[in-house]
Amino acid sequence: MTALRCTARLLKAMRAMPDVAPHPPCNRLGEWTANLIRVSRIALVIAVSEPMRYGVVIDAAPYASVPERFAHALWHALLELGVPADVAAGEVESMRPFQVAASTNKSVLGTLNQYAVEVEAALRYGDAHSAAALTRGLARTVILRPKNVGFPADRVREAFGLAPLDQRQRLQELLESRAALH
Repeated sequence: MTALRCTARLLKAMRAMPDVAPHPPCNRLGEWTANLIRVSRIALVIAVSEPMRYGVVIDAAPYASVPERFAHALWHALLELGVPADVAAGEVESMRPFQVAASTNKSVLGTLNQYAVEVEAALRYGDAHSAAALTRGLARTVILRPKNVGFPADRVREAFGLAPLDQRQRLQELLESRAALH
C-alpha cells in the first residue's frame, strides 16, 4: 500500500476525497505525487516517485481509473528499465491499494513543474507522440535535487539492485544536438 499524492487540480478532476493520514509506503519506490497538465487539447497525468524523482506519464482520462492505469504504466516503465517482470509486478502489487492523498512535498512539486515543461516541449516539437515515449524521455532527464544530481532511471535501477544504465549514448546525443545548434 502506498499513497498517490495528488495536486488539488488532479483531485478535483478525479472527484476524489483525499485520505488525510495515508499509511507509510510498503514499496521500494516510495510515495508518488501526481499532477494534471494540459498541453493544447491533450490532458496528461505525470506521477513522480518522491525519493527517486522517476516520472511516469499517462493519459488523464478517464480520471476515475488514474491509480490503476498508473500502476499498469509503471509496470511497463520498470520493464523498459530492465527490471525483471516478476520483480516489477511485485513492486506494483506492493503499492496496491493506492491511498489517494493531497500533495505535500514542495520539492517534488518543483520536479513535477520541471517535468511539465519538458513534456510540453516534447509534445510541441514532436519529440514524443505517446505517454510511454514521454515517460522514456523523463527517465533520461537529469534531476537536481537536494544532495543528489543524476538520472532517475539509475536511481530506480539501484533500488532494485541493478547497475546504472550506460548514459554515454545519451550524453553523445546531447553533444551532437548542441553542435547542430551552433
